[in-house]
Amino acid sequence: MYVAEGVGRQAPTAPTFTGPQTLRIEPSAIPDALEAFTDAYERVAKKVKELQHLPIREWAGDPVSSETRTQFAERSNTGGTDSAIKCLEGYQAQLARAVASLRQSQAQYLLTEGDNAALWGKYDQV
Repeated sequence: MYVAEGVGRQAPTAPTFTGPQTLRIEPSAIPDALEAFTDAYERVAKKVKELQHLPIREWAGDPVSSETRTQFAERSNTGGTDSAIKCLEGYQAQLARAVASLRQSQAQYLLTEGDNAALWGKYDQV
């Protein structure tokens, strides 16, 4: 049950993504993109860690604050797939995949460009 403005209703459903998700980037932009995605990953990882250790207490020690604490905990860091922690962990995983992909692309680009430079260097000596 989701309580908003005093009215009980079902929690909103998360969007569903289908098919592969891709990011196309020019090889010359890879270093800046890698830096940006790595920075974003580190910031999200820090927030995930903070949320995992967030103390959630009963404010007034009465039944109302007890129920509020329970609902807040479920929506923050102990709930189901739509809790804040699960959303951040999912985003963190997406960022980790993007960083790994960018690193792989950068390594492949540098390998290819290194081979091309060596090839052109060989012709320069003729």
